[in-house]
Amino acid sequence: MTENIYLVASGGNPNYGDELIVAAWLRFLARVRPDASVWLDCPQPGTASALFAGIHPGFHATNTLWRSCAEAPDQSAQAVWDHVVNVVTRGGTPMYDIGLMTLGQADSIHLLGGGYVNGVWPDHVGLVAGMAAARNLNGCRLVGSGLGLMPPPENAELLAKTFADFSAVSVRDDASAAFLGLETGLDDVFLGLLHELRRSTESPRVQSRAKDVMLCIQSDMTDEPTFLRLRDKLRVVVENALANGLSVGYVEAIPGSDRRMFDALEGLIPEENFVPFTQVWSEGLPVRRGQQWYTSRFHPHMVAAAAGAQGVAIGILDDYYDIKHRSLLDLGSGWTYAAASSDAELPEPTGSPEFEATATRLAGSKRTEALALYPVR
Repeated sequence: MTENIYLVASGGNPNYGDELIVAAWLRFLARVRPDASVWLDCPQPGTASALFAGIHPGFHATNTLWRSCAEAPDQSAQAVWDHVVNVVTRGGTPMYDIGLMTLGQADSIHLLGGGYVNGVWPDHVGLVAGMAAARNLNGCRLVGSGLGLMPPPENAELLAKTFADFSAVSVRDDASAAFLGLETGLDDVFLGLLHELRRSTESPRVQSRAKDVMLCIQSDMTDEPTFLRLRDKLRVVVENALANGLSVGYVEAIPGSDRRMFDALEGLIPEENFVPFTQVWSEGLPVRRGQQWYTSRFHPHMVAAAAGAQGVAIGILDDYYDIKHRSLLDLGSGWTYAAASSDAELPEPTGSPEFEATATRLAGSKRTEALALYPVR
């Protein structure tokens, strides 16, 4: 009988880190559960179908739970929670019910990692509510991995109580661990880290884009004054690098959003040194040992540090991105942290020669966690 595995994730937008998480789990499941039917519930199932095509033979994409959250009349955390429970328990409309039938046939529902269920997006707690409601109907197994739950939503107590009923949960940072009373775990990208490093560092085409200094800066989740202040700081960084004869490149982790800072630097970085998301996704992140990185994005911090690059992790939103980046600093990435909201100039990049070996060990630990969730049969 075909096993029905139902994944829930913030994939398909696209966003380099979120997509790496989904791809890592699909690649893992293709090895240990190749005959399973795997459904991914995500915000953009059409784009997800293109991004993840061919990774798992039984892959399908839907947006049943995400749509249920988005269409709740009241977008407060508790109101979305109640709305999604009602939709899953009683049936939605003919527009929902086919998707709900698929959800109801799940043998397991797995909330994949990332920092998307928290107070920054309070409506996303409805994903957990829908998972719990489905379990109450069909008795399926619920699991979560590599989650970042800070800052907590308004109905934090209910969220924590619901996670306590999951068969297994792991979180990636100390604050989330304290919230649920767990030991701190690892981000889900560690499951696919070695694959990402191999394709990035072993491809001459990708390595040709790996410049001495690399930037990856977002324009979302910040205000205009902070963005402009950061632009001025980065202008100094780029000008100094060029004056010292260093090459400078720029990576786009989210299409469009991350292009804005490249444009704001007004031609300081050559257009041919801009690496769009499509190239990053299809070929790999241009990382190598000895680089200097300045990134506000979390997963470029992880992958570049694991490749032996030094860097500055820039916190674009206090009480959210600082927690994410510090989870890697605590693991020994050796990078320097700087808040974008600070008036101080950006510090010099730092790194740790030991983190390459540490990252390999952590990738092994993450695989052990994955095998505990989906044992080889």
